[in-house]
Amino acid sequence: MSTRQAFLWFVFYFWFLITPFQLVVYYAPWVGGTRVPGRLLGRVPLLKRLGRRRVEDRLGSVKAELTAKLGSRAELAVLTTEPLVDQVHGHATWAQLSRTFLAAPGLLACAALALVVTPSTWHDWPLWAIGVYLAFVHVSALLTCIDIWAVRNADPSGTVTAVAVGVLESFTTRVDKAPAKSTPVAWQSRMVEQLCTALVRRAHRESAGAVPGSRLAMARSTATAVRALRHRTALVHGSATGEERAAHERDLWLLVCNVLTYSSRPRADVVDFRVVDADRLADVPETVPDATAVPSPKARVLVPLLFLCALVALAAGLGLTGAAGEFTAPIVVALAMAAAPLASRFGVTVLDSFTQPPPLSPVAGHEEPLPTAETVRRAA
Repeated sequence: MSTRQAFLWFVFYFWFLITPFQLVVYYAPWVGGTRVPGRLLGRVPLLKRLGRRRVEDRLGSVKAELTAKLGSRAELAVLTTEPLVDQVHGHATWAQLSRTFLAAPGLLACAALALVVTPSTWHDWPLWAIGVYLAFVHVSALLTCIDIWAVRNADPSGTVTAVAVGVLESFTTRVDKAPAKSTPVAWQSRMVEQLCTALVRRAHRESAGAVPGSRLAMARSTATAVRALRHRTALVHGSATGEERAAHERDLWLLVCNVLTYSSRPRADVVDFRVVDADRLADVPETVPDATAVPSPKARVLVPLLFLCALVALAAGLGLTGAAGEFTAPIVVALAMAAAPLASRFGVTVLDSFTQPPPLSPVAGHEEPLPTAETVRRAA
């Protein structure tokens, strides 16, 4: 048996050895709604400090930046509290490690597919074997997506906290680290919109089972907080002078810090459905600019998988027919490099237009409609 075939069989047995163990470990938290990052491993003495110093440095840097621009404010003290550090640490360290653990068998299957897609191995490996490894990739990707949704549903407050810290970082410590194909303004808008989505999802999850009056109160408070976030972000990005921008940035930062104050409360201390203090929602208009269009997580996951399927199908067709001969591998690699950016840019937009309804603009003079259960489920 060649080294390549030995590796392929190793991946085959490794996937079947690890994936059932993953299902056993994660099944109960997924079904029971207790999938909070770091809930168990974060308490182990030898592991609880893993990545925590980095999180503390991140939050300390954000607090230092805000203190330099806003002065010593009581609202900024929340950035270094123990509950907030625990939530950010769980999402920044334990959630990422869990996703890497869930995706590892699929990544090895991708490596196996890369070895199979060569002209010299098509005759030794039938098409059904390639389909098996492709199924390995899809199952591992599906488990990773399920874990992401489970974390968002089981720990909506922690998700709000992690995204809110990201909003503050996009204006302070990471303002010059926007994605290569974006601008700081577009990046900040996307981060604020992610926070709005997380707040709506949190309102639906945390008020489930409460009396209708409590659910309605939390929905109204969340809707007002979302309008305030979008309105203040629009003011920041529409300011012409430095003084106006600084004033609007101060209001936005204090609003986000106030959101953190309530999202980072320990669960045992939560006795109400408050989302933000009422004084932070003053002067918020009933109508705000339309939300920034953000592709859904489903579209961002499905498009790469569909592109991978198309690429493997093309490689299988060229290899089985022998149309390209020894140039099969270079052609497949060249097409992947050329088409991947286009698939990511346009494929996500097209697929998202089918999976997500167009946003409804609030009518002038009327209160923004409350998010319905179906709307919140789509956001979740």
